[in-house]
Amino acid sequence: RPLAEAGRGTGRGTAPIPSGGAELLAASAAPPLGPPLEVHPWASVGRTAEASLAQPAARGAWWEVELLELQPHAALVESAEAAMRTSTELSAHSVDDEPTRSGRINSLVSVELEDKAEDEAPRRSPRLHHLDWLRSCMIFFAVFCHVWQTLHFPPQHAADDVVYTSEPTTSAAYYLRWVQLGRLVCIPLLFFVSGAALALGPYSAASSGRGIGPTFLKVGVLTLAGLALNGLIFLAGPRDERCSLEMAEKLHCKGPLMDFLIAPNAGSLFPILYQFWYTLFLLLFLAEDAPLYRELLSLSTGGEPSLPRLLLRWLAASALYVLAGLAPPALHLQDVLLLVAAEAAFLGCVCGSARAAAAGAGPAVRLWQYGAAAAAVLQFGVPRFQITTFDTNLVLYYHAFRQLMTLGFVVTLTRASAAPVASRTWPLVLFGLILLCPSTSFTLAGMITYPWFPKTADRLLWLGGSFVVPLALDRIGRTFAAAGADLPLPASVGVGTLLLYFVHPLFIAVFARFPVFRSEPFLLTTTALVFCCLAGLALTGRRRPT
Repeated sequence: RPLAEAGRGTGRGTAPIPSGGAELLAASAAPPLGPPLEVHPWASVGRTAEASLAQPAARGAWWEVELLELQPHAALVESAEAAMRTSTELSAHSVDDEPTRSGRINSLVSVELEDKAEDEAPRRSPRLHHLDWLRSCMIFFAVFCHVWQTLHFPPQHAADDVVYTSEPTTSAAYYLRWVQLGRLVCIPLLFFVSGAALALGPYSAASSGRGIGPTFLKVGVLTLAGLALNGLIFLAGPRDERCSLEMAEKLHCKGPLMDFLIAPNAGSLFPILYQFWYTLFLLLFLAEDAPLYRELLSLSTGGEPSLPRLLLRWLAASALYVLAGLAPPALHLQDVLLLVAAEAAFLGCVCGSARAAAAGAGPAVRLWQYGAAAAAVLQFGVPRFQITTFDTNLVLYYHAFRQLMTLGFVVTLTRASAAPVASRTWPLVLFGLILLCPSTSFTLAGMITYPWFPKTADRLLWLGGSFVVPLALDRIGRTFAAAGADLPLPASVGVGTLLLYFVHPLFIAVFARFPVFRSEPFLLTTTALVFCCLAGLALTGRRRPT
């Protein structure tokens, strides 16, 4: 609400606050008009100020805001009105005298400096709705892949001949194409979004870096509950791992309650882990990188680097690579050395991005992030892991997702300071996407979750796509948010997809008994999603997400 309507004196504008929840307002291209915000004694977190929003949606009106985060020549602010808890991100330039009225830049000036109430709860960082949408979409795809894997066990290889065969085409041929393309981005995006969530929650400046304890506990409890449910489903089936749904009748499979397994040909452990391998790795990465997240937060707010802490983080990761890499099946020594050296390069790049954000060096922030992505692609694309089953080499290979998680964290942490680089010439990005586009022919390549290809060039291109696509989608999401064109994810869909992730093996076990569902994996997946969204709607009481 404008200040005049809020009863706080004469307002300098009468434009209504733009609707649509959290708004991300893009930084102005105009140069800073004054010294950084930190040099002004009045500028500190928790203070009240007035901000002029030059975006068309705000019509240049003045709004009363609270300072949440300070960056050189930029600030993250939130409306101070009690009735407005949505957040706004803007680039704000400090000036000593009357602010410019040109309407082309955003200005921030001091007004009554009210201390933040001590009993007021800490403010939350603004919600980036595109991250919610990406998470729910990727969960849906992962469930679809699990359903397809159970109903039609994937072959080692399958050529995508749909476009040139004269034979009648079934929907199963398209499923192979969708699964192959989806594997490129599904798991990488989920880890990228998880890292971004840390930068918006426990390791945001607004939370003062309170740590991952509550997050770790919540994920751990849900994981244990999910493993227990998967264990019961596994015990209800036959003990022969060959008993897939397609082979159950031929092999005369019989279990206490089921005649097939949800995850056949995967031994006795993976059917219990199943979808919760992701949360187990998430917990592992949280434990490994919690000190690094705190260090990056400190660097992004102008703190000095803690060399002993960074050295300890690099030594711990190097010890993991050496011990796991030399254990059977052992890697070549040069591959282990590459893992260790590339880890140092990756750490240097993400720390460089955080320090560049504190210095207000906008393009350098993004360039350091590109360097981190390139280091991670080389780190896990060149070594010959020879992935065939769940072993120590797979654990090492999947640490590429840890780098994606860290990259998502630093990209989101520095979002207020990072200037666009590749997106300024975005048509040229098309060439990179064409270069990194995978084949639509299906190949299992070790594990259906994320493949490992025999040829180094294929691995580098695949990993390159897994890093480039999340970075591009995140930039697109924040651009639409800056224009006020993004929509919040409905609460029922958000909660529903999380429920779907948790209980979809139970849906498969129950509904796969009916022939109509056995023929169409998409139908089974959609049915499960509808049920879970209805449950999510009931749990959220038809409320919008906060």
